Amino acid sequence: MIEQPLSDVVSEQSEQDAERKAFEDSVIKRHSLTTTPCPFSNDVRSVFGWTDATEYHEEVEVEVVTKIPEHQEKIRKLPVPGLEETVEMYLKTLEPLLTADEFDHAEEEAKDFLENAGPILQEKLKKRENDPRFPSWLEPWWDDSYLCGRDPIPINVNYFFGFEDDKDPDKMTQIGRAASLLHGALLFYQKFRTEKLDMDFERQQPLCMSQIRRVFGASRIPQIDRDKIITYTKQGVKGAALVSKTSEYSFTEPTDVVVLVGSKFFSFNVMGEGGVDMVTIPELEVLLQCCVEQSDAVGPGVPVELVTTMNRDEWAKVREKLIITSEINRNTLELIQKALIIVVLEDMAPTYDEELARVLLHGTGVNRWFDKHNLIICKNGRAGINFEHSVGDGATTLRVADEMYKHSLVSGRGKSQIEETYKEFKATGKGLRTHINPLRWVIDKHIENCLRDAYTGFKTAILGVETQILQFKQFGGGFIKTVAKMSPDAFVQIAIQLAYYKIFGKNDATYEAASTRSYLHGRTEVVRSATTEVWNFCKACCNTALTHRHAGQKVPTQLGLLREAVDAHVDYMRKAKDAHGVDRHLLGLRMIYEEAKEAYDFPLPALFRGVGYRRSSHWSVSTSHCGSSSLMAFGFGPVVAEGFGVGYMIKNSSISLTITSNAVNRTTSAGILSCLIEESLMHLKSIVLSDPALKKASSHPSSLDFSHPTTHTDELLVEWLRAGKRHAVE
Repeated sequence: MIEQPLSDVVSEQSEQDAERKAFEDSVIKRHSLTTTPCPFSNDVRSVFGWTDATEYHEEVEVEVVTKIPEHQEKIRKLPVPGLEETVEMYLKTLEPLLTADEFDHAEEEAKDFLENAGPILQEKLKKRENDPRFPSWLEPWWDDSYLCGRDPIPINVNYFFGFEDDKDPDKMTQIGRAASLLHGALLFYQKFRTEKLDMDFERQQPLCMSQIRRVFGASRIPQIDRDKIITYTKQGVKGAALVSKTSEYSFTEPTDVVVLVGSKFFSFNVMGEGGVDMVTIPELEVLLQCCVEQSDAVGPGVPVELVTTMNRDEWAKVREKLIITSEINRNTLELIQKALIIVVLEDMAPTYDEELARVLLHGTGVNRWFDKHNLIICKNGRAGINFEHSVGDGATTLRVADEMYKHSLVSGRGKSQIEETYKEFKATGKGLRTHINPLRWVIDKHIENCLRDAYTGFKTAILGVETQILQFKQFGGGFIKTVAKMSPDAFVQIAIQLAYYKIFGKNDATYEAASTRSYLHGRTEVVRSATTEVWNFCKACCNTALTHRHAGQKVPTQLGLLREAVDAHVDYMRKAKDAHGVDRHLLGLRMIYEEAKEAYDFPLPALFRGVGYRRSSHWSVSTSHCGSSSLMAFGFGPVVAEGFGVGYMIKNSSISLTITSNAVNRTTSAGILSCLIEESLMHLKSIVLSDPALKKASSHPSSLDFSHPTTHTDELLVEWLRAGKRHAVE
């Protein structure tokens, strides 16, 4: 960076920086407390520790630590739960999924496991828990679950956030929105790089920050059999982060971003080493507009980015071919991998929410680099992010997205301001401290054929995915908390279960992600949402609405069963967040066996081979709750061929759900499930309103009482009757 920016630009940007600073001090500042962030107090948060909207607590002071290594030292290691506890919990989750005979067989398998192989494997796992070579006993196996998958990662692995539109229509331009959102992301990275980032806490418990390092300057790299993650950083990697094998490190400073326009790649510098001397929003606007002009001047590029939609082994082979073909390709790949983030200027201008969701989840396969996080800005200013999932979870990335959006609200500029700045730049040719570097590829016939095959394959994949968004506005978390007095997350989960039951006449294995970031290098645990209590409730809901009762029972059966189902879900969520779920522990026990099975004198335990284990871990419904006022949608693809993916956000007065499915049969339809979730939410509300105690507490004022709408009020009628009696006595 050599030249000074335009004086007017600097002056204008200084005013914006001051405004942004004031805003951040009062609003954006990251809370390490367990109170609702102001002024977004109507949000039902799910990833800053509040998985459940009923979990708000009194404000408590915590020690603020701004250096990640010191913060990480305060975090507990992930524990191994008790064997009997897990097996008992596991059996309970099988009750609604198995026939009586199948369940009896599962009980026999569990008994045999507890008496024979289980204690041996548990002892080995406990030793691993205390082994200093593993910051988390689970981490290497969980990394493998992402990196060993050979299916294409778009739809199957990556997830997306869709930003709310800017409240000012004048700011809804592609260039302006891209510049302000990108600037917000760079500010977040700058705070991390200069060790000024507030740490995350849940109540007084510190949350692991290990994933933050991989939000920027990290990339997934395809390899045969198992991919790898590489993170570029010059910041010291210490302690557990250095011991962990999740990522390789290249100790070079990432200072550039890569922009994709019409399948053409450009890179430019956005800050100096150490996170200093960052570009301004007006400079970003000019740089992005120059990328568009250069792209338009040369026409469409060869869509090399399609390689990231391929089967991972096939992509790994093509990558090697690219590198062998030319040193130019090697350098281009290195620049893409090292970039802080990919910025996509999308040609489409989606109007409907479903259109935007499809653009963000998969697009057409071109103009994306799915091995990294992609900030996607459409022609009409609508925007979102497609996240590569192996490097981290929504609990981390939502914090970044939140700050990006809120920064853009106060710092984004209108169309006329952007045009004036660009006009001045074109007239003088000055004002930029950096230059644009077009990235090149050398492509031979073999690679061209691979790209054609990739396009054909991905086209088939996206045509087979149905995406539906349900913007439910009848009520939201406010009603569920204050009127129903239930957990909003549990309430929505039960509505999803009821909708599924109405389609298939049964409940199947359902996955809800619970964050375990209160533990070192914690990722997630499963909440098995299809509980016995939910099953009982769904069966009752197929009877006459509200009126079905047991003999002598005054409260409608459905209301009592709904409360039991909510309580069961909340209890499971608390256990899962405390790393006392079923699935991660069973995975650990199985992997202990698989990694040294020759050393054991017994085969793989029957518990892992039985129908109960297979059916209860075949996730017909995969769900996650991840919301904030910054987002209008959050979604991902189904994890099994005949399943559903349901990402949802619960706000104070609305609920947003993004539902995906594969077109395998006429009943496995995101559209059908969406309709029935809407119906089920209203069904649950009607059950809540049937509570006699609620009716008594909310009785209407006497001023609204009428004997008949065309006659006297009750009070006047009484006076008239009294007067009549007096006349009769006289």
